[in-house]
Amino acid sequence: MSRYQISERRRRRAEKRRPRRQALWVALALAPFVAVALLAVAFSLGLGFLNAFGRDLPRLSDQRTVILAETSRIYAADGTLLAYLHGVENRTIVGGEGIPKVMKDAIVAIEDHRFYQHTGVDYESMVRALLRNIESGRIVEGFSSITQQLVGNLYLDRSDVSIDRKFQEMALAWQLEERMTKDEILDQYLNTVYFGSNAYGIDAASRTYFDKSPSELTLPEAALLAGLVQAPSDYSPRQYPQLAVARRGHVLDDMLEYGMINEAQYREAHDAELQLAPVSPFTQTQEPYVVAYVRQQLISMFGEDAVYKGGLVVETTINPAYQRHAERAISSILYDPEDPSAALVAVEPDTGYIRAMVGGTDYDRSKFDLAAQGKRQPGSAFKTFGLVAAVEMGINPYSTLYPSQPVSLDYPGATKRWDVKTFGNSYYGVISLAEATLHSDNTVYAQLALDLGAERMVDVAHRMGITSYINPDPAIILGALEIGVSPLEMASAYGTLAGNGWHRLPTAILRVKDNTGAIIWEASANRKVQAISSGVAHVVNKILEANVESGTGRAARISGRPVAGKTGTAEEFHDAWFCGYIPQLSCAVWVGHPDKQIPMTNVHGQSVTGGGLPAMIWQEFMSQASQDYAVVTFDDAAYEPVQWNWDFKSTHAVATTTTSTSTTTSTSSTTLPPSTEPTTPTTETTSTHPPTTETTTTVEG
Repeated sequence: MSRYQISERRRRRAEKRRPRRQALWVALALAPFVAVALLAVAFSLGLGFLNAFGRDLPRLSDQRTVILAETSRIYAADGTLLAYLHGVENRTIVGGEGIPKVMKDAIVAIEDHRFYQHTGVDYESMVRALLRNIESGRIVEGFSSITQQLVGNLYLDRSDVSIDRKFQEMALAWQLEERMTKDEILDQYLNTVYFGSNAYGIDAASRTYFDKSPSELTLPEAALLAGLVQAPSDYSPRQYPQLAVARRGHVLDDMLEYGMINEAQYREAHDAELQLAPVSPFTQTQEPYVVAYVRQQLISMFGEDAVYKGGLVVETTINPAYQRHAERAISSILYDPEDPSAALVAVEPDTGYIRAMVGGTDYDRSKFDLAAQGKRQPGSAFKTFGLVAAVEMGINPYSTLYPSQPVSLDYPGATKRWDVKTFGNSYYGVISLAEATLHSDNTVYAQLALDLGAERMVDVAHRMGITSYINPDPAIILGALEIGVSPLEMASAYGTLAGNGWHRLPTAILRVKDNTGAIIWEASANRKVQAISSGVAHVVNKILEANVESGTGRAARISGRPVAGKTGTAEEFHDAWFCGYIPQLSCAVWVGHPDKQIPMTNVHGQSVTGGGLPAMIWQEFMSQASQDYAVVTFDDAAYEPVQWNWDFKSTHAVATTTTSTSTTTSTSSTTLPPSTEPTTPTTETTSTHPPTTETTTTVEG
């Protein structure tokens, strides 16, 4: 420290003592007048004190129980902090062992240096403040001790400056000192007081300004925070750094004067740069779409007060590495700013844990969560529920045949005939339901829908995990839904197949603890239902596995690992899907425009179908995520054989203008033959309208 700095410090200390000496000289010079004034004040205060005692002097035992608002925290599965949730008061209570001595010394030095000598009210400070106020002719100094400030913050209206209120504060302070130790009072004070920038308590303050825990605070940092308490806005280090540093200097002066630090420590701290965190961590959120989803779940479970004030500790199922895989997969495929958006959800079938959820690419631009809130047309990805319903009825998908051809169908309740075509007029004659799945043949599945009945398909979809309303109409088998479905629903429903027919409710929350560390909610691994039989799941798994190997889902293949899945593309290329799985992880990918339905007919020079960009994104993500799981096959899980319905016959004749009018037939083969590989790639689009329209076509690729 230079001679100038030493001289300047001495000058400041002298100036700090000068008002006291001046006040004393003024008091001595005006002793008669001051004596009269003091007697008058004492008489007035005495009357007020007696009056307060005679009326309603508060008792500490009568005060309401104060529950301090605490900030909740959300963590990823690996312990990474994702976000803080708080209301007006951002606070995390820490025990005394978490508050360093340097912080306690700094706050005592600047706010109440006789804290350890008085019994709640510092009469010496009261007289000193009275002299200064007389000298100034106005109120320029208060005399509330730390204990008085604490009871005032907890129990009284701080905006009330009346004498009665001051007596109440003093009375409560005396009582509190009888009940609590000095250290306990100081700890509670430091957990209660406001430090500015929405930071209540020392933990929030330490993290807000320095992004560190209180235990890591250095001397200059502690001095800066202590200096904020008197006027947090006036000394804001981010808005007024010079004033904040000057105020820090006053705290250091007091700490040196009262023997809390030595000269060397003083010099080093005084010269330290103001090194604030670039931004407050409380304004930063990792995985904002995940946090928004979890927040809404928590509010539904516990209410807003508990979420924003209860200090909950929330452990989620989200794997940050999978989040990165998903984001990179999307950005590597949809890399142009003009490209459509994408959403991805990955769910573990065995637990229901949501391991990845990407609801959009720019949360600041759009808060709408496409992964959980987006309800879009699933296209042919919904055919899977029709296939499951058929196998449940005992319809053997390998031996039950339908004509692949344009059809004009009629059924009870329809106002018009349902005219169905396949995009590109690619037809295959009489083919099995299994082969029609690989071609994603719209005409075959339309005929199947009439044999099944809409209610049966609705029931299957709901049992498997679709929670949205499904209109009971045959066209739903082609994805023509009134409301649509979300990627989360589709990942969950396809996970039922991966889970050998068992369905677990998807959850992003693993467990929730209260502010004491007690578990108040925990996801149960046994919360499951047998949505479909293991035998039905096995049959469908093998067909969808063949679909990835040689059907419309070939872009999703992962070398050396069995994969099953189904593509889906809505009418006019508005929405494109790939929903697929390995036995341990189910994943749904949606691609489209979030704000409105825009045909995706020229993205990177091609029309977007489920077998194109969505399948590519799925493959890119799953090729990384699947490395955490052992390679197992869909044959490894035990299953009960399906009992086939040999008496099944289609009740719907096929009307067509171009090809044979063969009706559905059923053979007696009991062997599941190898899937038929299509001779040419097929593409498909699915109408999003009910079958009262003129024609339904499907495109898939």
